[in-house]
Amino acid sequence: AVFSEIYYPKGWNAYIDGKLASYCRTNYTLRGMFIPAGKHIIDFRFEPSSYKIGNQISYMASILLWGTMVGAVLMVILNRYKRKK
Repeated sequence: AVFSEIYYPKGWNAYIDGKLASYCRTNYTLRGMFIPAGKHIIDFRFEPSSYKIGNQISYMASILLWGTMVGAVLMVILNRYKRKK
């Protein structure tokens, strides 16, 4: 099958019925793939590794920020408690 989408191999994955499949360049600029006979669901997903790494860094930074905020609030509460004694 030939798809009317530009071929760009970096970050794109093709799936046939949820299973990873290969695709190729067709007619110099389009994407194409061999599809077995029958009814199938074809899915192209943009899943670059840089996005996954960025997501993990963002998640860790959020945890660090929340931990710092909770620690700061606890320090303020403890300091006020010590001053009252």
